[in-house]
Amino acid sequence: MKLLKNITKLFFYLFFLFIFLEFLSIKLFSEYSKNQIFKRISNNESSSYSRVTRSQFQYYKKFNDMWIRSDMNNDIQYNENQNSIWIFGDSVTNGYGLKYTDTYYHNLKNILDINKKNFNIFATSEYNNNLINVSNLIKKNKFVFKENDILVFQFNYNDILPMSFINENNFLVKIKKNYFRKIVSKFDTLRFEYFHRSTFIRVLTHYASILSRKTNGTCEERELDALGQYTYSYGSTKYKTKSIEAWNLFENKLIELNNIAQKDNFKFVVMISPISIQLTNHKKLNFHNYSFDCSTIDGRVKILEILNNNQIKYSDPLDLFLETEKIDVKENNFEPLFFEYDTNHPNAKGNLLLSLSLYKSIFNFD
Repeated sequence: MKLLKNITKLFFYLFFLFIFLEFLSIKLFSEYSKNQIFKRISNNESSSYSRVTRSQFQYYKKFNDMWIRSDMNNDIQYNENQNSIWIFGDSVTNGYGLKYTDTYYHNLKNILDINKKNFNIFATSEYNNNLINVSNLIKKNKFVFKENDILVFQFNYNDILPMSFINENNFLVKIKKNYFRKIVSKFDTLRFEYFHRSTFIRVLTHYASILSRKTNGTCEERELDALGQYTYSYGSTKYKTKSIEAWNLFENKLIELNNIAQKDNFKFVVMISPISIQLTNHKKLNFHNYSFDCSTIDGRVKILEILNNNQIKYSDPLDLFLETEKIDVKENNFEPLFFEYDTNHPNAKGNLLLSLSLYKSIFNFD
């Protein structure tokens, strides 16, 4: 009986301690207090499914062999009398953390409508997609596209990977899991679906993520942690040879895809998705301390060189991001263009800039 009393007492102590820490975390770390729920909600997965990312509901419908992000209230509208813009990408195109109306392709549709340009727009994507996934998807669905349709490939700097990683369908790099990282990865599903309702737990997981990586030291000592998911696009010091090989692989695949588009009279555009560490005032988002000092390749220069050498149309919105950031800072109205503590995913304002740049590039064909 005494043991039960002590256990009950301990439970209440821990409960009230958690409540106290929760309120303290909300007060001290307000940026973590937004709900950050991630989960997949299964519907009829042969034709549709939905998911929640960063507490935003997202809906997908199947069109041929492609999953299209769509407005839940409407079926996919395909007007056969119009050309289409087909957008292929990864979590950026998936609309990570965004309502449908905040995605860059929904913004693009609005801009087209205002300018009386009639196009169907379809965005198909999946987390961790890269050029090889996209190339296979385009080849598989070629019969759906019409002459003069526009195919857009959304490039991400984490797309540059050695062949071995791509073969294993690995998003980034094989990171050696230390003790902290193993603990964190064990509870991912519970963490994202339930525990992240708590600000205190989000603060804990944030700092656990920092502790699990080498955020300081020489480039050689930090290994893959020096540039993380941008290790190969920026040629991290220790991985220069593999990075060159990865860029060569990417260029060959891109040329192959461009040749397919030309042969079938499709227009092909590459949209470069910026990353926050390319910007001046987004250092707070770089909490893993990725350092360009450890790079041997300028990823942006490299991708532009490949596109220009092969005469491939592209949208590079980085200058627009930099100019917007500069104006906001000068007016003392700075707000990030990416999600909190995220170097990779533009927020709603960032997506608006993506759409403006993409519109200009698409309608700049000779």
